[in-house]
Formats: sequence, C-alpha cells, structure tokens
Amino acid sequence: MSFTDILYLETKDSHRQVDKHPFVSMIRKDKIAGDMYINFNKICIYKIQEVLKLKDINLQSNLYREFDLPDIYTSPVLQEILTHCKTYPLESAYQFYLGLLFGGNMLKRMLPEHNDFLTYENSTDLINDFKTYLCNNVDEIEKIKFIENVNVSYKLIKKLFDEFYDTLKHPVKIRLFH
Repeated sequence: MSFTDILYLETKDSHRQVDKHPFVSMIRKDKIAGDMYINFNKICIYKIQEVLKLKDINLQSNLYREFDLPDIYTSPVLQEILTHCKTYPLESAYQFYLGLLFGGNMLKRMLPEHNDFLTYENSTDLINDFKTYLCNNVDEIEKIKFIENVNVSYKLIKKLFDEFYDTLKHPVKIRLFH
C-alpha cells in the first residue's frame, strides 16, 4: 500500500468530520459562506506558498496560485491554522491543494465567481504527480508525524468551521442609535 493510500485511511475520519460539517453544506446555498470558504483557502494557500520548497520545481510551479490576498479577520483559530501551515507546509499542501484539485469542479458549479482560483490545468495529472511526490519524498520516519499533522490540521479546520457556522447562524446585530 502506498503512503498516500495509508495517509488517506489514517486521516479519513478527521477529513469526514470536516466534509460533513454543517458549514460545508451552507456553501451550496449561501454566497457569504462560499466567500468565507474561498478566502480561508486563499489565505492558507498563500501562507503555504511562502514557505513550501518542493524538490520538484516543475510540480511546485504547477501548484502555485496567483491571486489577491483577501483582507479578512484572523481569529485565534485561523491564526493557529496559519501557523500550522507555515510549520508543516507539505502536510498543509496535501490538504489544501488536493482539496481544491479534487473538489474544484464541484466548487466551480457552486461558486462560479471564484473559477479563476479554483481552476488548474490538468488537475488529474497534478493530483497524481503530487501523490507520487509524497510517496517518493516523505521518508519512513516522517510518515507517522505527517499523518498526525494532517489530523491536527483537520481538527483545527473543524474548529474554524464551527466559528464560521456560528457567525452565519447568529450574526451580531448592530444597533444604530439616532
């Protein structure tokens, strides 16, 4: 069994908790939720791109995204995720790039205004190239820690989605005094 197969199996439960989060289902119907999701991905990918140094320069250039960095509130949980992305860029790249590569077509239908960010050339080849890169470049000693770091990240993302969900379900009412 390849490392990426093991990685998938060992992180499946954490990943499922994020995928099944009520915030994720809001993305389909609520433009603000969709924008929150895309902006969260953008800021994380930006942080990853600042520090990621793949041995395969061609793969790194194919993964690279050029976009305007959104100006969003950085909650303590989001800051934790960004620190995690900076500390573990390869693990974070696995989650964020493959998440966009696998989910990009579905997201493009739900969030067509973000197609530029969601579109990759030859996404199937890029998925395979990135998985092959992981199998060839994460050594045996690093594999267990890699899996642990991916699971930690999914737990942090779930906490952030809790925040997003609460924000959308219970918006702060602002009173204007005359």
